[in-house]
Amino acid sequence: MLDAQGFSLLAEEDHHPRKRELLALLKVYERAGFIVGISAVTVAEERRTGTAGQRLDWWRSQLVRVPVSEPTALLARQLLEETGLDGHRSVVGALVVSTAASSPDVARVISSDASHIPKLCAAATAFRRIPVEFKQI
Repeated sequence: MLDAQGFSLLAEEDHHPRKRELLALLKVYERAGFIVGISAVTVAEERRTGTAGQRLDWWRSQLVRVPVSEPTALLARQLLEETGLDGHRSVVGALVVSTAASSPDVARVISSDASHIPKLCAAATAFRRIPVEFKQI
């Protein structure tokens, strides 16, 4: 599951080193059987114009887009409560992590945000007892 920071890298030019790193990582995950997706919240959060916006539109069409349901929102609320994170600052991250946690298998959240995403992933893992892992890019 890409958060907004990860998704935003896909809008960069192909020669951008972090984009190349992300694309290589996504290929590894796909070969390992992971489905690469984004939360519907990420679609709303990450906006670009011009060529970068066109790239994001294309990438959005290539990724699995997971809607945010009420159970997803309720889990996000539980994650915020469990971690003690502020809802105004961390709600989008909590929704992305809870969306990843809706997977029946091991899930990974790809983000550059090492401040609260790892805490949310740990809390999600504790709730469901199947790992929700954090991968920093």
